[in-house]
Amino acid sequence: MNPQLLRFDGPLQRDPAIDAWRNAHSNELGAIAQHWFQIMRSCGDEVLELLHDGCPTAWLGDIPFASVSPPTST
Repeated sequence: MNPQLLRFDGPLQRDPAIDAWRNAHSNELGAIAQHWFQIMRSCGDEVLELLHDGCPTAWLGDIPFASVSPPTST
């Protein structure tokens, strides 16, 4: 195990906070971010998720591997 990797407790199979994030970001840029998060979710059955620092983040176990965050303005 690499001790230099950023690790967290708490990623879930499906985090309800991400559904709330999706509802709050229903504009065009939010739709793009949601699309890419769906792609990350589909990377494998072992992918977990957690809303981290306000951004939907995909995890493998306790290690984050990708996140999305649309700009706040266009």
